[in-house]
Amino acid sequence: MGSKILLNIPEKDMERIETLVKAGEYATKSEFMRFAVKQLLYGEERIGRLEAATSKVQKQTKDRKQIEVEIEEAKADTRRTLSKGRA
Repeated sequence: MGSKILLNIPEKDMERIETLVKAGEYATKSEFMRFAVKQLLYGEERIGRLEAATSKVQKQTKDRKQIEVEIEEAKADTRRTLSKGRA
């Protein structure tokens, strides 16, 4: 069994929760609260994974831009070398 907590919720929010329970969307208020907590926790986890993936893509993009710069520099060096050889 899990841990218990005491939670103060604004009356308006409690009314909405009770309406959802009465409508059969959730079996109990406790079930609703467990669902809400899980949604928040898993949402935070997904945000963390999304941020990590975004960071990885940004690094790859930066690395690719650096590679493109190095390629252009190498092409310029090759052109200069070839120009000197012709002169």
